[in-house]
Amino acid sequence: MALNDTIKIPIELFIGSTATFGTIILICIIVVAVYIRKFAHEAHPGAAPRFVSGLTCSLVLMTSLLLPVDVFMTSYQKYPNGTWREWAADNSTRVEINNAILYTYYTCYSLLTFCLFLLTPFAYFFFEEGDAEDDTPAAERLCSAFKYSFCFVFLVVALLLVGAFVQFGHIPNSNGTIIDDLNFLGDQIKSKGIESALSFTISVLTVLGLFVYIIYTAYGLSAFPFNFVKTRGNAARELEKLRVDQIAREEKERQLAAKYADGRPVIPSDRRLMQKLARDKERYAELQRLVESDHNSCGRKILICCRPFSIVLGIFLTLISLAFMSSVTVTLVDKYVYSNYTLGYVLTTVHYKYSPINYLLTYAQLVFPLDYILVLLIVFYLACCTVNGIRRIGIWFFWIKMFEVIPRRTMPQGLLLLSALFSYAMIALNQLALVAMPTYSTYGSQHYMVKENGTDVIKPCDNHSPPGECQLTQLASIITRFTIHANLYGAIVTYLLSAFVGAYVIGFIVAAIRRKRSVLEKAVGDRDAEDDPLLNL
Repeated sequence: MALNDTIKIPIELFIGSTATFGTIILICIIVVAVYIRKFAHEAHPGAAPRFVSGLTCSLVLMTSLLLPVDVFMTSYQKYPNGTWREWAADNSTRVEINNAILYTYYTCYSLLTFCLFLLTPFAYFFFEEGDAEDDTPAAERLCSAFKYSFCFVFLVVALLLVGAFVQFGHIPNSNGTIIDDLNFLGDQIKSKGIESALSFTISVLTVLGLFVYIIYTAYGLSAFPFNFVKTRGNAARELEKLRVDQIAREEKERQLAAKYADGRPVIPSDRRLMQKLARDKERYAELQRLVESDHNSCGRKILICCRPFSIVLGIFLTLISLAFMSSVTVTLVDKYVYSNYTLGYVLTTVHYKYSPINYLLTYAQLVFPLDYILVLLIVFYLACCTVNGIRRIGIWFFWIKMFEVIPRRTMPQGLLLLSALFSYAMIALNQLALVAMPTYSTYGSQHYMVKENGTDVIKPCDNHSPPGECQLTQLASIITRFTIHANLYGAIVTYLLSAFVGAYVIGFIVAAIRRKRSVLEKAVGDRDAEDDPLLNL
């Protein structure tokens, strides 16, 4: 039976929402495929790491882009005057619609958990044991990969069991408006064991994702726009520097050749110097070719012609970053002023309503799919900034640099770790949405009607709404379900988001002061990273 027949929603609503989301899925797959192809190593054409990375990134983007559908399906059940639409007047119909969205979220999160805790670790350890050119038997590599992957399976099972059976706390027993509002939220999002288990697992992944935001996305949000504003430098000057270095190298070669012209044995130190000069000769020839190719390329000439537009685009992207970070900051200040650690910094009312992103999306939601387009752009912009941050900083394990993310030179294991870090960041984006756009992501554009002094007054939905008049989006239900019962988690998220804002400020200062790498410096850095034996283990 068709979904629209079961739930009795208008056919145009069903077709519009599913067609829009289907188009977004196709766009996500295309964008991810292009990025995977761009970064995958040309000398390692294995399909498995690319498939696993592409699947994981596509799933997490789809999950992030469920939010506008969630908001639209929740808000569209009411008229702008605050009354329920005829087909949504029956509460059972609303429950079925909300459950359909909720189960879609859970399906996406379950598949993501499978990819992050089983598929990606298995692929990583399988290729860590060797590649197709090694003598290690495939069966031995499979056994080794399963052995290491079992640790991750044990971890996810432990997370699910803890979330299902451990009671993290309860809403404080006290009097007051805030406690009443928390009880109002608790009544809306009562859950069963499996839902609590999934909420806990999602919360853990969110915390990991917030660390990715602090380390990578914060710097990417500031550095990415500056790429369009700053210039690379004079190519002629770079070529001249290469020629000077080449002359100095040739002079050293002539001196060594003259020194041993009589046939005497070459001492070890001079032999090593000769070998180094020979390697440098090949290296400088390739660098000179890269600089000349970039200098004479059509793309470089087009960029020079489009330089004014590039500066305008960089300024525009900087304003977007500032608007997003100011929205996060406004809500964080609201949390610190009107909530506290005991309540997990849960806001029952948005006091500071002048958050730029929240204000824009709340009104854009009235014209579907305008908000969908804006959220799509925001998600893709944050995704680009995250990848840009990872590319600039590299993939580290504490103080050890494991992989560089270089176009067409990223190792298979580095590609898998890139997709994992990217996925954690995009999972945390749903939590970030509740902070950057709290009204939009919680109630959308819902209103309710009340009588005041004998007059019907229309008010936007919030946690003070009369029972049965407003409903939370399913994303807000999933995230708030755990937060209101675990104040430690809410506090950790709030503190990590504060650190994210601080990291952005530091990154903005560094990006503003630091000059853009020239073509020569970029080529040298990429070549050094590729030649580093530790980064190619």
